[in-house]
Amino acid sequence: MNEDSVKTIHFNNPVFHDGINCTVRRGYKWANLKIGEEILLNGDRRAIIKKKLLVCRFNEIEKKDILCEHDPKCRTIDGLFDVLSEIYPGFSNNSVVTIIYFKLI
Repeated sequence: MNEDSVKTIHFNNPVFHDGINCTVRRGYKWANLKIGEEILLNGDRRAIIKKKLLVCRFNEIEKKDILCEHDPKCRTIDGLFDVLSEIYPGFSNNSVVTIIYFKLI
């Protein structure tokens, strides 16, 4: 695999669990990832996209969408909102987000 073509996702809290993890990112930047595509996590850990990404407004996220959140603080809607508000200035309930589902390989 050509390392230059592999996308790297950066994490403020790089805590992951066994099985499928997810991460929520503001905007559409990651919306074109495909099931089976390899990604790098913080540039050193490999993962693979495991299921269809969800692109929606933050206020459309349901608890079931984030049960596998990699960061334990983000496994509730309120907790996720608090963390995203710290990371993304101006983040709101109406912000568009992409939920990425991945598994470490």
